[in-house]
Amino acid sequence: MRFVISYPQTNWDYAKFRLNRIIKGKDKSSDVFTGSPGGKLQLVEQLEPLGEFRLMDEIYPTKPFGMAYVKGEGLYFITGLPCCIDGEAGDEHIVRLNDQGEIDLVIKHPLFSQVRSLRRTEKGLMLTSSGIDAILEVNLQGEIIWSWFGTEQGYAKRYGDGSTRTIDKDVDHRTLCYPGRLQTTHLNSAIVDPYDDTKVLTILFYQGKVVRIDRETLELEIVIENLNGAHHIRPHSKGYILANSRKGEARVFDKDFQLINTIEGTSSLFPVKWVQDTIEMPSGSHLIADCNSFNLRERDQNGNERKFNTKMPNRIFQIEAVTDDFTFNDLAHTHFTQD
Repeated sequence: MRFVISYPQTNWDYAKFRLNRIIKGKDKSSDVFTGSPGGKLQLVEQLEPLGEFRLMDEIYPTKPFGMAYVKGEGLYFITGLPCCIDGEAGDEHIVRLNDQGEIDLVIKHPLFSQVRSLRRTEKGLMLTSSGIDAILEVNLQGEIIWSWFGTEQGYAKRYGDGSTRTIDKDVDHRTLCYPGRLQTTHLNSAIVDPYDDTKVLTILFYQGKVVRIDRETLELEIVIENLNGAHHIRPHSKGYILANSRKGEARVFDKDFQLINTIEGTSSLFPVKWVQDTIEMPSGSHLIADCNSFNLRERDQNGNERKFNTKMPNRIFQIEAVTDDFTFNDLAHTHFTQD
């Protein structure tokens, strides 16, 4: 089995910035990192369950976050710096690396702001634009074909001070800086419900909730609560899975959103836990992004484990399964830029 791992930040300057934020406390700093965070995608192979992980290739896009692989189309991923100083435009965009190792699609839009997750839909791509608390669905020509704004659906209070937020949809938000305190939800993951394609599921990071949105009416219902810094809701053979990040665990829910399993994602002794992503393997084990200990962990139902150390300061953001013949081809081991 092969999979791609995304690392949005790979340099020590950013690691120092994050450590400073932790020392100050999550609510006491509104600083925005203004340097180069680095960035990397790795292609990793595992030939059998709990087998050795083999690093195959690397490419170095700037700050890659969410990804979506589609057989026959390629790997879609987010890259580029967000705005970090008002008036200085960021360049966040989506690219597609096809199965021939070529960048054959670039999508940009003025509503892209701190884009975190990316999923292929029947008509295009669904992404979370966390900077403006929005879910956007774009077609492959880059046109918005569906959207949902938290600020218009009951989540209009800014996290930092409780003031009311409104979003001007006619503004180029790539030129505006939105640190977390200015956001209302920091929604960071959205998928079409795999069991009901008239619904969309999204994680509201600050509220600790998953909500299910009606694609036609835009009305929502709360389906999961009491989460702590959650990321990456995904389909699972038993229903759904997500990373309950600050608890250092993954949680599995059935199709009625009832909790049926909790998978520990890091050492119980590790002081600052953070699991960023988890995927279910064909064997029934789970791959877990244990970010703060810089490990990718495979854990099976019996508690057996295999680790792949990502080496400091490389913190995983997402794990994406690809086909067994997928490669980076001529882009491997080179730095990557895209205008």
